[in-house]
Amino acid sequence: MTSFETDLAARFAALGDGTGDAQWTEIVGRARALRRRRLRTSLALAAALALAVVVAAPAVGLRGRIVHLFANAQPAPQRVERSFADLSGGTTGRAVKVLKASVGSNVDAVLWLAPVRGGGFCTKLELVGRGGAGAECLALRPDKRLSVGVGVGLDGRTSPDGRVLSGPVLVDGRTGDPRADSLLIRFEDGESAQIPLVWVTDPVETGFFVYGVPARHWRAGHLPTTLTLYAADGDELDRRDVHGIPPG
Repeated sequence: MTSFETDLAARFAALGDGTGDAQWTEIVGRARALRRRRLRTSLALAAALALAVVVAAPAVGLRGRIVHLFANAQPAPQRVERSFADLSGGTTGRAVKVLKASVGSNVDAVLWLAPVRGGGFCTKLELVGRGGAGAECLALRPDKRLSVGVGVGLDGRTSPDGRVLSGPVLVDGRTGDPRADSLLIRFEDGESAQIPLVWVTDPVETGFFVYGVPARHWRAGHLPTTLTLYAADGDELDRRDVHGIPPG
């Protein structure tokens, strides 16, 4: 008899009549089953907690934005690092992946980043399976980091008169405002949409975003109008007009 069964025997001895061996076997069986259920519950809880830690490891949630630790970011492939070297000879040599976003038309956009020696950074936006969608290097002064920079890219087909025939149509940009938490894009028809902001830590300390404009918002009367940057407490930090999509 195990110590577990001995303990049960001592606890229930006063209740026995000496003739209930079958009942005693049943009591032990039920107790063992209860013990196994509790063990399984504890193991399941531990596994769930471990999974949560693994999922959260690549990025740390801070208020409404996503924060990526530069030191732990996914390294860029060599072809991307070589392209940064062609853009600027002053990069640190370490290029990383900032974000990947679905931008419509069954296309994903990936943003790569490499810090520049002396301050600033280079970025490269790629459309998976379709090549580059733009690259630039910025040497930002501290007083120029707070505003929102916004760009609009027409990366699909357009008609001779400029109408958008196919996507993706991208709105992308950055902000260096440390209070930046969320972005809201508004459209002519009164609709609006939130855009995730991905913040990259030191040595970059900048937030980035990439948004694929849905096809229904390529037409006149439905086009994007403004992009607004908010703090976590709801304060409006900055607002920019959105131009560059020919009304169809």
